[in-house]
Amino acid sequence: MPELESCFAPVREDVAAKVIDGELIIIRLSDCTYYDTDNVGARVWELIEGGHALGGIIRAITAWYGMEAGRVERDVAALVEQLLAEGLIAAVPARAIGEPPGTAPDGPLPAYEAPQLAIYRDMGSLLALDPPTPGIDELLFREGQPPGERA
Repeated sequence: MPELESCFAPVREDVAAKVIDGELIIIRLSDCTYYDTDNVGARVWELIEGGHALGGIIRAITAWYGMEAGRVERDVAALVEQLLAEGLIAAVPARAIGEPPGTAPDGPLPAYEAPQLAIYRDMGSLLALDPPTPGIDELLFREGQPPGERA
């Protein structure tokens, strides 16, 4: 288990991540691996991005969800270890930024569930076959036609 004083940060040169409606979506750019987690996992990611030490993250999640500290410590440490193993975060020097807020930033939270990181390693092939960009065909021109003209 990582030390409670340890700080981590996303590996920005290889990771694109966003929390949308309580769900964390991550894409590792080097191989197009897609990850997701919701609720607690998304909160942990936001606190990692905020520069908080592992101990502060555990204390915040424990307080926000009203859970037993030992369970939260095991669950959050397991998620952090998985994020490290996948190369999505890396250890960084500790920063003195203080504790996370005592209450969740945007009000009431759903029930606590241990964070689970779902991994989809075949996304590169899927995206190559069907790019997730609606309307892309309209931007591409067909052989012999100038851009902007449609058949």
